[in-house]
Amino acid sequence: MRYPAEHKEETHFRIVNAAAKAFRKHGVDGIGVAQLMKGAKLTHGGFYAHFESKDALIVEAIEAAFTQMTARLETAVSEAPPAQRRRAMFDTYMTQAHRDHPEAGCAIPSLGADVSRLNADARRAFATGINSLIELIAAQEEGAASRAEAIATLATLVGGMVLARSVRSNALSQEILDTLRNLG
Repeated sequence: MRYPAEHKEETHFRIVNAAAKAFRKHGVDGIGVAQLMKGAKLTHGGFYAHFESKDALIVEAIEAAFTQMTARLETAVSEAPPAQRRRAMFDTYMTQAHRDHPEAGCAIPSLGADVSRLNADARRAFATGINSLIELIAAQEEGAASRAEAIATLATLVGGMVLARSVRSNALSQEILDTLRNLG
């Protein structure tokens, strides 16, 4: 049975999105190709029709994860008045849902520790994603914040999420989220 031309593209997209979620949830070494394909509701054998290797999939999954977070932040700031855009970013990023569901959140706190062990292409994709978030943050700040201020803002968001996910106390985790949202 022959599939329409767009079927392969749709399947590829489904695999990349399933991998982006799985890698953020389990880490890149925490899940294998067979499990990824099962998560995408596909057979393991079809993987190599779409990717040369797991490393190639990792690059695309990193790009997809950053695209998703960037889109979420862009939506938040586009709906906020200019003076409230920074707050909108903090309100969007520092949520219980983001804390509790890393598979749907930012790649940086989920995969940051893994990146140094990945190949150069994956590290480049990660750096490109970080840079796009920095540029988005800098563009939204009233008075066109400097790049250094945007880097500090991103570091605050990411570090806060890492802290909120790391503590066992739900009260302390919530305090971290609330405190950082109030910085926005």
